[in-house]
Amino acid sequence: LKVMKTYHMYNADSISAQSKLKEAEKQEEKQIGKSVKQEDRQTPRSPDSSSNVRIEEKHVRRSSVKKIEKMKEKRQAKYTENKLKAIKARNEYLLALEATNASVFKYYIHDLSDLIDCCDLGYHASLNRALRTFLSAELNLEQSKHEGLDAIENAVENLDATSDKQRLMEMYNNVFCPPMKFEFQPHMGDMASQLCAQQPVQSELVQRCQQLQSRLSTLKIENEEVKKTMEATLQTIQDIVTVEDFDVSDCFQYSNSMESVKSTVSETFMSKPSIAKRRANQQETEQFYFTVRGCYLSKLYANFCN
Repeated sequence: LKVMKTYHMYNADSISAQSKLKEAEKQEEKQIGKSVKQEDRQTPRSPDSSSNVRIEEKHVRRSSVKKIEKMKEKRQAKYTENKLKAIKARNEYLLALEATNASVFKYYIHDLSDLIDCCDLGYHASLNRALRTFLSAELNLEQSKHEGLDAIENAVENLDATSDKQRLMEMYNNVFCPPMKFEFQPHMGDMASQLCAQQPVQSELVQRCQQLQSRLSTLKIENEEVKKTMEATLQTIQDIVTVEDFDVSDCFQYSNSMESVKSTVSETFMSKPSIAKRRANQQETEQFYFTVRGCYLSKLYANFCN
């Protein structure tokens, strides 16, 4: 900006000096032409008087011409000086422009790329490592999840209540193993440890045996009825708890709208029986089953004691 202003200033001075020089040249030409015309218009006079007049006029013309020539020389020197300054200033201006344009070109073509490389140093490599670490973690997590799901599925396929009950009883053998039989404790030297069927107790034992057989027949019929009721109730409970409602794939249907997903899930659940109602039925059936089984065990214990 400074060199441009300097160039403009010196160029303006050069133009101004040039116009002044041209003005001086015009004045010089005008003065010369005027002198020629005056010499042509002069009339002959007496020798003495005419010579004196011509000498004075020549002196005046020479003086004017010298002044104009001096002014022209000064203006020529001034113009030459200003022209030289203008040329130098223009050269400086052009050199500065070339250097500036070269710097701008270098900045946009080379320096900007280098600056971006400096700011970007290691960014893509770090981002690559971070994303690959994330992908590795997610892939391993997914693989581990699949392995866990496979293990759970295998365990589900191998679920067996009977074998689990047997394994539990074997693990805690001291709890579930039947205790030792009660042994006869003789008294005062009485070593007989078997039933005595001699008279007069034989007839009493026979009568008691008949009564027990009759009672057992009656109890067997009652127990068979209770057992059938328990088995039917147990089957109902098993049907309730083993209902195959575990497929929830309908809840994971993808859609362009979340509202569509919500409506799909709502319709899926509304199309199935009420969960609360099913739980209430299950609780009622379980309560009935435990009541029947409790009564059954109570009767068995009472008859055993009697």
